[in-house]
Amino acid sequence: MKKICSLVCMVCVALVALSQNLMLDQEEAEDVIDVVGYFCKNDSMTFRLIQQEYEIKGCDTTISESCEKEFLIVVTDSTSKGYKMKYVPLSFKTLDDNTDDGIMTSAINKLMMSEECNFTTDELGQLQSIDNWREIRDHLKKGVKVVCDSLYSNISDMDSIMSRKEFEKMLSLLLPSDMESIQDSYEELTDLFGIHGSVFDIGDQELDSEMNGFPQHRLVRIGYTAVEDEENDFDGDYAISTKSTTLIPVEDMKDLMGSAFDVVSIIMGMANESLDTDSLDLVRDMIVDSISAAKPSGIEMTTSEYYRFFLNGWPKEYYYSEVIDMGIEKRVEARSIEWIKRNWNIYFREDEDTPEHREI
Repeated sequence: MKKICSLVCMVCVALVALSQNLMLDQEEAEDVIDVVGYFCKNDSMTFRLIQQEYEIKGCDTTISESCEKEFLIVVTDSTSKGYKMKYVPLSFKTLDDNTDDGIMTSAINKLMMSEECNFTTDELGQLQSIDNWREIRDHLKKGVKVVCDSLYSNISDMDSIMSRKEFEKMLSLLLPSDMESIQDSYEELTDLFGIHGSVFDIGDQELDSEMNGFPQHRLVRIGYTAVEDEENDFDGDYAISTKSTTLIPVEDMKDLMGSAFDVVSIIMGMANESLDTDSLDLVRDMIVDSISAAKPSGIEMTTSEYYRFFLNGWPKEYYYSEVIDMGIEKRVEARSIEWIKRNWNIYFREDEDTPEHREI
């Protein structure tokens, strides 16, 4: 029952947060920052990604997921129409390898680690498509057996949770099967190359709007960053940060829960399990009553994003967090990406016939 409640709450928030874009009104302004990638063939950068999910109840914090991976981005071709790039997985580890969730996360990510991803950006550096998505899809389908071998040999009561045959069937249905879903599975590529081509007004902005009918307050700060490290910072590096707070009133929770339960029912059906209507109504009322008592104003969702770029448009740092405050507890998802190594083609003098390649 506890797992069902958690799943329902997360689905509710997902239904609300279908689109949290950074894009602002693209009006002409005198002082603006253009996010443009000036890349060269054979440029490469290595990044480290850390992702965590945890719950906070009073003074207690429980980490439900924690993983770290490193990957390499290489520019394989540069044309007037855009860039061809390659994503090369380097390493992956979870900080909770001994838990059931950790074993499952590790098994699925090891499958993803064994395949490189070729992708294309436009001439400004914005992600456009995954070129070898069919090969990735076929690789994932073939890897279902390997994942199941790992799970059913390392999780002692896995058979009691779900038969292997049914789990393989469900996992196959959940795997990405088209270019869009394959691209969604490489979330870090959108984090790094998703806003290239955008133009932002320099300065601070405070905006009040709505997201899917719910009131939202947003703070935006855009500008150039200071040179603090002469070896790794450049005059012209810039950053974009946003923080938005959305309030979901308690009186809207029951309708939202209805949509969430539809999703949960589909998931349970895929596992050949079912929940009767009375049980679903009981869980819904229990969650809504608990939230109403602990936080009468409703669920508060705070989303923060921070983008930092080198002056040539290569991503330098990315941070994302989502905090869902339900009064009875807070659920936090945090994801950070930072560069750890770069290898660029750099032109030192205008009179040089060929560029000198230097690792910096």
